[in-house]
Amino acid sequence: MVLAPLSLACSSGPSDVQALSVHLFDSGEPVVTIDLPEDAAWVLQWRHSVTGILVKDYFAVQEGQMMLEQSHMPAFDAGLGHIPGRGRLESDGASGYWVRDIDEPILGNRFVLRVGDVGVNDHTLIVAGQQVNLSTLVPRQRVVMTIGAP
Repeated sequence: MVLAPLSLACSSGPSDVQALSVHLFDSGEPVVTIDLPEDAAWVLQWRHSVTGILVKDYFAVQEGQMMLEQSHMPAFDAGLGHIPGRGRLESDGASGYWVRDIDEPILGNRFVLRVGDVGVNDHTLIVAGQQVNLSTLVPRQRVVMTIGAP
């Protein structure tokens, strides 16, 4: 598979602003690079493969470390929920749940993901209001997300 790398600029912030890069895990071939906004935050949105509920995982860079900060899920379907001692569980006020203050470092600043299919998982990156649907770019592929200089 030959990919034309996609590059999105989301910010005109300071030169030390990080970029989020997605590469194919096995070959290292670039998929997308996105300049992160000044707060260095992004969301990975995806659908539960059984029930189709929309889950959002919130990431940011803190002092050079990629962190999972919080997650939102409309229900505790299979494989979802709160692990005691990992963040703080609270209602979203609409029958769903937030797991806040997870603040979990991503080992080596490398987040590995098996991208699901379009219409099934719809793995989508959301950065500064822009959306990149990884499921349309590299369905059923294993990718690694990293941070670095733009």
